[in-house]
Amino acid sequence: MHGIAVRFGILEADKIRRLFRHGRFVTVISTSRWVSLRVLIGGSFIALVVVIWGALQWGIQNWFVYVVSIPFVFASAVFQSRRIYLYIFLAYVFAHMGIDLWMKEGAFLPGSDAVQWISITVAGEIIFQISSQRRRAETLNLRRIHELEVMNETLMSISSELDLSALLQRITEKAVKLLDVSLGELLLYDKQTGDMEIVAQYPPDASQIGFKMKAGEGAMGRVAVTKRPLILNDYKAFVNALPDDITTGIESTLDVPLLRGGEFIGVLGVARHEKNRKFTLDDQSLLTVFASQVTIALENAKLYKEVQHLAFTDGLTSINNRRRLFELADKEYKRSMRYRRPLSFMIVDIDHFKSINDNYGHAAGDETLRWFAAECSSIIRRKVDMIGRFGGEEFAFIYPEISLPSALIAGERLRRHITFEKIVFEGNELRITFSAGIVSLPFDEEISLDQFIERADKALYLAKQNRNSVAFWDDVTNAPVLLEGNET
Repeated sequence: MHGIAVRFGILEADKIRRLFRHGRFVTVISTSRWVSLRVLIGGSFIALVVVIWGALQWGIQNWFVYVVSIPFVFASAVFQSRRIYLYIFLAYVFAHMGIDLWMKEGAFLPGSDAVQWISITVAGEIIFQISSQRRRAETLNLRRIHELEVMNETLMSISSELDLSALLQRITEKAVKLLDVSLGELLLYDKQTGDMEIVAQYPPDASQIGFKMKAGEGAMGRVAVTKRPLILNDYKAFVNALPDDITTGIESTLDVPLLRGGEFIGVLGVARHEKNRKFTLDDQSLLTVFASQVTIALENAKLYKEVQHLAFTDGLTSINNRRRLFELADKEYKRSMRYRRPLSFMIVDIDHFKSINDNYGHAAGDETLRWFAAECSSIIRRKVDMIGRFGGEEFAFIYPEISLPSALIAGERLRRHITFEKIVFEGNELRITFSAGIVSLPFDEEISLDQFIERADKALYLAKQNRNSVAFWDDVTNAPVLLEGNET
C-alpha cells in the first residue's frame, strides 16, 4: 500500500506539471475556493458515513476505506491551498480506528495499518508542498508577466510623447497604474534655487502643482539627499514626515531618484492610503527600472523642445521666425474663416534702418532689432497676439479676434510708444520710427491667405512713402488708405 501511495503521489505531481505547462492550472485555481471546499467537505462526509455504515452493516473490508479516502486526500492536496486534507484524513483515521477497535476487539496497534495510513499522509503532504510551490510560482510568474506587459505599454506610451508638460503628467499616471497605488507625484530639481517642485500629480490636484520643498524635507527630500530609493510603510512614523494637510492621509510611500548619470534631476514617488498594503523590494526594483526610462524620455522631450525652439525662433530677436509666423497665420486664418471670427494682420518696417548700420555699425543695427522685438512683445496681448520677424527689418503681427478699428488703435498705440522711446548703445542714444500696413479679414468675399498678406504689404508700401505712419486696406475702395493724424 505504501508503494501505491508514493506512486500515486508521483503521478499527481507529474499531472500538476502538465497542468502548468499547458496553462490550465490558472483555470483550476481560479475556481471559487468556497465552492470546491463545500464539495470536498460534503463529499468526504458522505464517503465517511458510507464507509462506516458499510463496515458495520455489510462487513466491507478495510481496503475499501483506502479506496475511498486516498482520492479525497490527494484531491484536497492538489486543489486546496490549505491543509484541509489533513483534517479530513484524520476523520478517516479515527473512523478506521473505531472500526478496528469494534470489529477486531481492540486489535488496532502500530503495525501494518498504521504504516499504510502514515504513507498516505506523507504522500499527501508531498503533493501539497508541490502544489503550493507551483501555485506560488505561477502567481509570481503571472504577476511578473503582467508587470512586464504594463511596463512595455507604459514605456511605449511615454517614449512617444514629446510635449514636456503632457509627458510629465503621463509619467505620473503610468507610475500609479504600474504599481497599483492611489497617488503619484513627480518633482523636478532646480539647481539654481535648490528647490524641488511638484510638476505633475495623479490624480491631479491643482492646489499641489507648484508646491516646492528643499532637499531633506519629507521622504522625497531624503531621496534627493541620498540619491537612493526609499520605502516607508509607516509614513507617519517617519521623522521628517510632512504635515498631514500636505500628505492627505498617506500611509506608505515609495520614492526613487531620477538620475542622469550621477546628476540628480528629480524624484518620482508613489503612495498608498491603505494601511494593510505595503511596498516591497520588488515594487522598488520595478519603479527604479521605470524611473531610468523616465529620465531618458525627459531628456528626449527637452531636446525636442530645444530643437523646436531653434526651428521656430529667430536667432537674433528670439521671437517667431518667418516659417513659424506663416504657420501661425495659416492656423488663425483657417480658424477665422471656419467660425467667421475677426482676424487682423499687420506688417511693420523700421524707417531708415540702413542709416543705423551705416552710421553706428551692424552691431548697433542688431541691437536695434533686438530692442524693437522686445518692446513690441511687451505691448501686444500676451498669449493671444503673435509677433514674428518677417525678414530683415520687417516684423509682422497677428491679431486674433480683432477687427480693423481695434487693429488700427493697436498699431497706432505701438507706433507712438516706439517713437517716444530711445535705444542706448555704447553711449549713443538712438531713436527709431516705423511704418505699418494693416489688413482685416473680410467676410463678404473669399480671399486666400496669400491675398490677405499681400493686402497688408500694399498698405505698408503706402505707409513707407510717408514714413512713421500707419496705413490700412480699405475693403470699400479695395485699396490701401493712410490713417489720418498719425504723424508725430
